[in-house]
This record gives sequence, structure tokens and C-alpha cells, in this order.
Amino acid sequence: MHVFWIAAVAGSIFFILRVVVYIVGGFDSDGSDELDATEGAFKLLSLNSITSFIAMFGWVGLACAYQFKLSLLASVGIAIIFGFLAMFVTAWLFKLAMKLKSNGVVFDIKESIGQNGEVYIRIPLGGVGRVVFTVNNARHEFDAVSEDDGVIDSFERVVITRIIDSHTLAVRPIANKEK
Repeated sequence: MHVFWIAAVAGSIFFILRVVVYIVGGFDSDGSDELDATEGAFKLLSLNSITSFIAMFGWVGLACAYQFKLSLLASVGIAIIFGFLAMFVTAWLFKLAMKLKSNGVVFDIKESIGQNGEVYIRIPLGGVGRVVFTVNNARHEFDAVSEDDGVIDSFERVVITRIIDSHTLAVRPIANKEK
């Protein structure tokens, strides 16, 4: 009966720690903790599902042996069945949780060249301001310098002409056609 206690306590503690780490985002979510997998995203033999098996095996074994006064063989058999059920449920829940993740919008700064935007923070003479623009329905904000080193006021429409570095763009005002 000590095996049930050890499995129940150790499995529960480890499972709770794994869930907390998963929620906080402290482990690689690319499936690198998987020991083996069935086809697709349904990972049956992961550390999470094996841990849930051990915890459920222990708690159900204890309940069968102490609460229901079943024999050791019957307690072990029922505990194994419920342990496997816990594995399937855990794998299914983690599969559902993985569907909630988003990689976000993939953006390459090169896509900004030629885009129209708006000066968000004034670009001073020979200085740096900020520009906002939209690519693929996602808003981006970068440092910006004037292509001709002139002043560009806030809210002025600009076109992005080139990339200075990974966080700075060169812009020039869009000619106002009403003039």
C-alpha cells in the first residue's frame, strides 16, 4: 500500500509543478518534452500525461484499498485503468491548450519599404522620431529619420524609403496633391 501513497503524493506534486510551469511558459512548447507520440498533435506519452497516470494510479489505488476495502490485485487493476484514463484526458487537454497559442504575425522589416505611414513622434532636424504603419493588417512602430534630414511634424503622412538598421527606417513626406 506504500506504493499507492508514494505514487499519489509524488505524482500529484510533480503534476502540479508541471502545470504551473506550463502556464507560466517556462518550458519549450514545441513538444520537446515528449517521449513518444501518436500521429498529429495528440501526444499521449508526454511527461505531463505520464505524471497524471502516476498520480491517478496512486489516488485511485488508495481509494480502492482503503475506502472500498478491495483486494490488492483489484486495487492495482482499477488504478491502472484510471491511470490510463488520466493519461488520455491530460493529453487531450494539453492538445486543446496548444490550440490557444498564437505565433503572432510574422513580419519582415523589408516589407515596410514603400509603405505609407504616419509620423507618430516628430522627426527633428537631423534627428530621430517615430513612424507607424500597417503591413498585413498589423500595426508597426519604428524609429524614423527624415530621408533629407529635414523636419517632419507629427501626424504627417510619409512613405518609407529604406531601412537604416533593424529598428530604424528612413522616410520622406508624401507630397500633398492639394497644393
